[in-house]
Amino acid sequence: MNTLPPLYIFVVCLFIGAANAADPNPMLESPACIDSYRQTSPAVQELSSSLRNKLFKSFYEKAKKHTHTFKVTTRDNVDTELREKIWHCYLVALGPTFSFNTYKQTEPEINIDDMSDINQKSKVCLFMEKYIRLVRKTDKIREPEKKRIITRLLLPYYAHILRQFKSAHETNPFRITEDEPQQGGLAHRSAEEQVKKLRHLKMEDLRKLMNEVATGESFINTRNEVFEDEVKELEKTFMEILVSVFPSNYANMEEFLLKAGYSKEDIPDLIDRTVGRNSKTDFLYKGKTPF
Repeated sequence: MNTLPPLYIFVVCLFIGAANAADPNPMLESPACIDSYRQTSPAVQELSSSLRNKLFKSFYEKAKKHTHTFKVTTRDNVDTELREKIWHCYLVALGPTFSFNTYKQTEPEINIDDMSDINQKSKVCLFMEKYIRLVRKTDKIREPEKKRIITRLLLPYYAHILRQFKSAHETNPFRITEDEPQQGGLAHRSAEEQVKKLRHLKMEDLRKLMNEVATGESFINTRNEVFEDEVKELEKTFMEILVSVFPSNYANMEEFLLKAGYSKEDIPDLIDRTVGRNSKTDFLYKGKTPF
């Protein structure tokens, strides 16, 4: 009878016992808070239905197709073109990021790019950067409504996606190094119980499980690297947007950085590695703890 190496058995046990906590969505204000955005299109309603029913793979596929229907937005038509697009941004921001288990368990009959959630959220951030710039420049929208669109919708949606990416790093239960501390107590007893269960599996089932472990390790490692790179890009752009929208107003900037998942202690280093010190950002340094 073929046997599995003890280390591999332990890795598989970790896989069996791994739990994925859902990433709770804080309340985001919907575009309906603005009178002119209350009416939604059939396409937005379909996206919303997929999200509400937790059909996340279908949701991201539909979101991708939805962007193909967008017309070019300029500051001359932003007042009429933006409604559909802001609803799209809102829904994609609300959508969860996949963990390995949630990707497998969500609509398992549907096979999509396992980066689809990341791709759509990154695309939405690019859209929102453009929309904020157009809203600020257009004369088609009144100033009070401009402020509501930017500060109640677009900036919170961007901050939420950045927060999701910052917290999306998934611990890899499949990789064990020699210097990793030994588990003890309940965790150790749980592993022993899983080993007993594994010993009763047929070899064919064990092979399937090992293949899944290999797939899981690749999925987690690749996405962790992508999230790290995405955060670097998004946080730099977000800081540039905030400096532009809130010149000389540190308090307002801080509000949105906290929403994006940074602590007050994180902000000085964030400023240094993104926008740095220049004539436009000097106010970020004045009166603050030396960096």
